[in-house]
Amino acid sequence: MTSLDEDDRPSEGGLQAEPAKSRIQDLPAFDRVQSRETAETSTLSSWLKSAGFVALVLAGVGLVLWLFTPEDQETSDLLERLVATAENLQPDLVTTVPDDARELVLNELGWSVPPPEFTAIALVAASICDIGEIKPGEAMPAVPVQIPAFRYEGADDARAHVFAYDYILLDRVGRVFDLPDAVYAVLSEPSPVDSRVVNGHYVVTWRKRSMIFSAITPDEAIAELIRQTVAT
Repeated sequence: MTSLDEDDRPSEGGLQAEPAKSRIQDLPAFDRVQSRETAETSTLSSWLKSAGFVALVLAGVGLVLWLFTPEDQETSDLLERLVATAENLQPDLVTTVPDDARELVLNELGWSVPPPEFTAIALVAASICDIGEIKPGEAMPAVPVQIPAFRYEGADDARAHVFAYDYILLDRVGRVFDLPDAVYAVLSEPSPVDSRVVNGHYVVTWRKRSMIFSAITPDEAIAELIRQTVAT
């Protein structure tokens, strides 16, 4: 009788042993990845979606801040701007009637500002003047800053311009141009009248309730007259 080699003998029970490739560690790498629990994939996907949403929100906030945050600008002296403006100011209305000047300002700017009255010099004209520009934000266009101005004249070529503005406007333009700190200090006193020389011109600044006036004149005597009038 022919004998069988051990390798040719059937296993016990007459069945061949199953290959061991059904174990996951014996599968190809791609199949092993696909064999992971779907919960792990779902968790990773949710995390990525959440991170993407957060990044999108932060990008949106950054864009809004970039559009609406005012850019840094060097602050200049408001009184210097007023002196420069007065030298070349053209009248919008030639009038000696205070109510007509007040109406011009009311119609153009919405402010009810009666022009101050003085002795020795009288109202001759009113203007709505641009004193500069401000940029509300980095990507925003510049907008003009407008305030009223009144021109006065008297004997011997006496002349003066009086500009009117308020604290609301100063808050809006303070990043670009502002009053000197010393003027703010005087305006907070019981007698809020400041006098100084700016670029060769005499400047008298005073407060009447919430409105601030700055008179510009090349004449020292007229400046003193204005100071004495508004101080009483």
